[in-house]
Amino acid sequence: RLAFLAQDAGVRIVLCTQAQRDRLPPPAAPLCIEALDGDAPDFVAPHADGDTVAYVMYTSGSTGQPKGIEIRHRSILRLVIDADYVELAGQSMLHAAPLGFDASTLEVWGPLLNAGRYVLHDEPLPTPTGLSRTIREGDVTVAWLTAALFNAVVDDDPQHLSGLRQLLIGGEALSVPHVRRALQALPDTVITNGYGPTECTTFTTTHRIARDLPADARSVPIGRPIGDTQAYVLSPTMRPLPAGLVGELFVGGPGLARGYLNREALTAERFLPNPFGGAGERLYRTGDLVRFLDDGVIEFVGR
Repeated sequence: RLAFLAQDAGVRIVLCTQAQRDRLPPPAAPLCIEALDGDAPDFVAPHADGDTVAYVMYTSGSTGQPKGIEIRHRSILRLVIDADYVELAGQSMLHAAPLGFDASTLEVWGPLLNAGRYVLHDEPLPTPTGLSRTIREGDVTVAWLTAALFNAVVDDDPQHLSGLRQLLIGGEALSVPHVRRALQALPDTVITNGYGPTECTTFTTTHRIARDLPADARSVPIGRPIGDTQAYVLSPTMRPLPAGLVGELFVGGPGLARGYLNREALTAERFLPNPFGGAGERLYRTGDLVRFLDDGVIEFVGR
């Protein structure tokens, strides 16, 4: 996998430790942390604007060859500047996600571009007790957890998350029983469900979960689009569907990736001209089945 990623992305320099040096594929040149001695090598920043690619993040490749997703600078700004789904100004955010997972985009740039700070979690695989320690010692106020990790923490003790003012969860459908336990145990924490493919830069829609979650609730909605994002529920003929009918979710706005690196055919297949927008605007077809509820909130149905 390392060899493929380095070749596909045209990597020339890899930042690594001395122990990792021998694992690196050619022709990437290793830049070992231990050898820097506090002196960074000469670096000339390239010209960049909002449409310049900020990073390439690869999918797992579990269904085939990993795909490199080209995320632009303006897509990151759309996620963290004037955010309407989370309070970022002056907050301390937990940074526990691997850099290869797009949650790290929010964890790093959310606080740094909003006069806040991020608190680096020191476990390779986060544990409930370890997260509790980092939250407490780092005075963490905002955290983003995958649904699986959230479930594990709640199963152990939801009080591990006490002290958080805001908790975002996502990555897959939420467990209603686990959400209920967290709501009961964390009365001072705002809990939000977040949904978004990597191709749309971390979050597409979010839903602030009400404390009076209905007794008959079977799922947690994925909510409404965040700022500068459009969400459409379309039929196979690309027609908008009314509330209650299941269709495929299409996403528009500056959060969309530029495309897939070195995969022009796949880019054309998944990033389509936006029939509801202006010239040059595109929609990303998620492959996810959803429906609008009567109040305009989107409910995830399946894939």
